[in-house]
Amino acid sequence: MIFRYTKEYRMNVTSVKFSAITLVCLLGLVACDNPNKAEDAGKKIDQAVESAGTKMEEATEKVEEVSNNAEVKVDDATITTKIKAAFLAESMINSLDINVNTTDGVVTLSGIADSSASSKKAEEIAGVVSEVKQVNNQLVIK
Repeated sequence: MIFRYTKEYRMNVTSVKFSAITLVCLLGLVACDNPNKAEDAGKKIDQAVESAGTKMEEATEKVEEVSNNAEVKVDDATITTKIKAAFLAESMINSLDINVNTTDGVVTLSGIADSSASSKKAEEIAGVVSEVKQVNNQLVIK
């Protein structure tokens, strides 16, 4: 499942910010019943509101970073799956002897190929899959 930074997520973050600020303000009003502490309460409210805003911004940035990393990993897994499926459909390739590893769109083929022709065919198949940037053919000819 891919996490997407959506409008609903932004609305939830805004709701949490608003709730935190409201709670701090209510606590401040309760503290204002004591006239000696009203100024201190006001300062504490300002500090709490600022702190809550900063923490929410940091959390939002972390969620965006995690989301972007998850999308890259899913794309690499999708590329690997497409290549393995294409190998299964190709009778010239013994797909059980070929390992496929994808990192940031760069595919590495390792393992054993029956012939140089099947090694070249495996490299060719991997190279035509969308999102593949490069193919490193490290297959050993049996």
